Amino acid sequence: MSARSVALLVGVNALLSIVLIALTHLWFEPRRSPTLAVLDVAELYRLKESQITTVLVNGEASDAQRANALRHAASFGTEVSTLLQTLPSECRCIVLARGAVVGTASQLPDLTPDVRRRLGL
Repeated sequence: MSARSVALLVGVNALLSIVLIALTHLWFEPRRSPTLAVLDVAELYRLKESQITTVLVNGEASDAQRANALRHAASFGTEVSTLLQTLPSECRCIVLARGAVVGTASQLPDLTPDVRRRLGL
């Protein structure tokens, strides 16, 4: 046999081995169910509402502070929706609204504290 035939034979065997190992891995790998997590969106809005209300009813707050608080309130929905779009890819999970979960969600990770910190609430 020539060196070229040996190299071709080794290459074909290596490729066939890789394909067989990949197929075996796919065949025997157990399917994992997707990871679930919950997020209390209503709590986020309640916290933001209380922050804005505190500034607006404060007698010592200036008009600039009140206007700034209203600007933050107007942009909060966009900020939350942007975060909700990126959250599943960051946690590699399916995010459920806490209100959509029937029963106790104690077994599911709660992302609400982390999201509260990220939104400054």
